[in-house]
Amino acid sequence: MRRVFNKLENINIKYKLFLITTGLLVALAIIIYMILYFLLPTYYHQYKIDLLDKSVSTLCENSPRHNTNHLQERLYYMSKNQNLSIILKNHNGKILYGKNEIVLSRYSKYILGKTPDDEYHVTVPIYTNDSITPYTLDIVMPLQPIDEANQVIRRLMPFILIVALLIGAIGAYIYSKVITKPLIQIIESEREAENRRKDFVATISHELKTPITIISGQLEGMMYNIGKYKDRDTYLKKSYESTQELRDLVNEMIEVSKNEILETDLSLSTVNLSNILEKLIKKHQFLIDEKNMNVVLKIESDVYVKCDETRIEKAINNIIINGIKYSPKDENLIVRLYKKGYKNSKKNNQYRAYLEIENTGVTIDKKYLGEIFNPFFRIEKSRSRKTGGSGLGLYLVSQILKSHGYYHSLKNKENSVVFTIEFKN
Repeated sequence: MRRVFNKLENINIKYKLFLITTGLLVALAIIIYMILYFLLPTYYHQYKIDLLDKSVSTLCENSPRHNTNHLQERLYYMSKNQNLSIILKNHNGKILYGKNEIVLSRYSKYILGKTPDDEYHVTVPIYTNDSITPYTLDIVMPLQPIDEANQVIRRLMPFILIVALLIGAIGAYIYSKVITKPLIQIIESEREAENRRKDFVATISHELKTPITIISGQLEGMMYNIGKYKDRDTYLKKSYESTQELRDLVNEMIEVSKNEILETDLSLSTVNLSNILEKLIKKHQFLIDEKNMNVVLKIESDVYVKCDETRIEKAINNIIINGIKYSPKDENLIVRLYKKGYKNSKKNNQYRAYLEIENTGVTIDKKYLGEIFNPFFRIEKSRSRKTGGSGLGLYLVSQILKSHGYYHSLKNKENSVVFTIEFKN
C-alpha cells in the first residue's frame, strides 16, 4: 500500500486527480448498483404490499355504501391497474367475481395450503348495501416481475461497469483538466517566485560580500601598517565610502524585501498622478540643473488613478532618477501623462492613464532590454555602484508595478529611452 501512495505522489497532479476522480466515480457506480441489486426487491415488495393493503382498506370502507355490481366494477379496475388476481365469494362459497382460469389457477394454490414466495395473498370480509351477510374477498398479487428485473440487473452488471468506467474516465479527464489548469498555474507561479527568491538571496550574499571584503581588507591593512594602508587618513575615508555604499545597498534590499512581503497588502486610494509628477520634478530640480538638462512636461491636469500612493510615488521617483542619472549633460527629460477613454464607454470618468518618461542622448543595447528588470543587473559591467548603481532600482519599480497589475515597458527610440506605464482604473 505504501508503494502505491509513493507512486501516486510522483504522478503529475492532473493525472493524480484524474485517477482519483475516475476511481470515485466507478466506486459510486458500483455502490449504486449494489444498492439497487440488494435493496430494490425488498423495498419494491414492501411498496406493492403497502399499496395493496391501502387499496383494500379503502375499498372495504367505501363498499357498504354501494351495491354488489358497483363492487365488482371496482374490483375489475383494481385488478387491471395493479395486476391482481381477485375472487369474490358469498357466504355459501359461490364465486361472484373472478371465474377465469388464470385467477382460479393462482387461487387454487392457497386452497391446497401452499403459500408461494413470489406472491402475496390477502383475505378480508367485505360488505355491500344489498347483502346482509359479508362477502369474502381473496386477492393474490404476484411479486415475480421485480425478481425478474433483479436477474436482468445482475446480467447487465458487466455492461454497467464498462459504461460507468467510460463515462467516469471521460468526466474525470475533463474535470481534472479544468480544475488543475489554474492549480498548475498557481503552483508554477509559486515555484518561479521561490526560484527568484533563492536567486535573489544568492545574489545578495555576493553583493554584500564584496564591500565587506573591501572594508575588512582596508581596516586590516591599516591595523598592521601594511604598505599603502599606512596612509590611514586616505583609507579611512575610502572605508567610510564603502560603508555608505553598503548602507545604501542594504536599504535598497530592505525596500525590495518589504515590497515582496507586502505585495498583496496594497493600500489603495484615488491619487492625483499629475500632482505627484510635478512634485517629483521639483524635488530633483537640483540634479536636473547640475546636468543642465531641459525638462519638457506634457502633463494633463487632474489625472486620477487608483493605487498605493507611497509605492507608486517610489516607483516613479526611481524612473525619474534613472532618466537624469544616465543621460549625458545638456539632454532632454520628457515627461508625458495623458489619458485615453475606453472604447464604447458612456461614462466620462472611464479611462486609462499613460505615463511616458523619456530621456534623450542614450540608448540601451537590445540584448540587455530583456534583463533590465532583473535584480542586481547593471549595464555598466565594472559593477561600480558610483556609475552603475546597485541594480535594484528598476527591479523594485517592476515589482511595484506588477503588484498593481500595471503594464510597463522600457524601449529604445532613435536617440532616447522611453519608460511607459499603463495605469488601469
